[in-house]
Amino acid sequence: MSSPTLPPPFGLIGLGQVGSTNDEARRRVSEGTAADLLVIMAETQTAGRGRRGREWRSPAGNLHASILIRLDRGLAESAQIGFVAALALVEGLGELAPDADFRCKWPNDVLCNGKKIAGMLLATAGDGWLVLGLGVDVAQAPPPGEALYAAIALAELGWNGETATVLAAFCRRFGPWLEQWRAAGFAPVRRAWLERSRGLGDQAVVRLESETLTGRFTGLDHDGALMLDQGEGGVRRILAGDVFFPG
Repeated sequence: MSSPTLPPPFGLIGLGQVGSTNDEARRRVSEGTAADLLVIMAETQTAGRGRRGREWRSPAGNLHASILIRLDRGLAESAQIGFVAALALVEGLGELAPDADFRCKWPNDVLCNGKKIAGMLLATAGDGWLVLGLGVDVAQAPPPGEALYAAIALAELGWNGETATVLAAFCRRFGPWLEQWRAAGFAPVRRAWLERSRGLGDQAVVRLESETLTGRFTGLDHDGALMLDQGEGGVRRILAGDVFFPG
């Protein structure tokens, strides 16, 4: 794995095999060696995790990274950084594979040609720090039936570059979008995310912990909640769940 050249002010620590890059980022917070926009990148993970504690396959050749972000506002508002990251990744991957259709999928996935290619996970890391975990299927995707959603890798598009290139493309977009979010709030991010979203206006199935809902995905609330129009049942505001678009 070569070391990418990241734009300032990003820093980089490249590792071999780790339990998870998120855990490595938290360790640096506890040691007092954290820095805003410090990236922890690893060749493989043995204990990578996605949303709701699901296992995240982490083979060599895919991108496994975590970014430390200094918080300057409350946790609820800082959750919007997940939308910032998805937007940046869609734009960055679009630079690498311009003929593919990359889309943001609520709450924190990126799709390529309708299949999942990347996921993100936000977690706190001590007082005043957020960790953004990022996984991109570069060399290989989970086989059918192993993941919650159909998946695809950049290699299947004929792209044969390195994970370092993918990380650099993401950071080039993430830095400016994060600065805009810090300066102007969620509104411009929300608008751009919706323009690049999967399923806006379409029928959706949303699986919650205790129930499954159906309705039309009509947009995002002011804080990033998914708005599900259930017709006579009214509009339901969804804060967490797994979303599927039939067909």
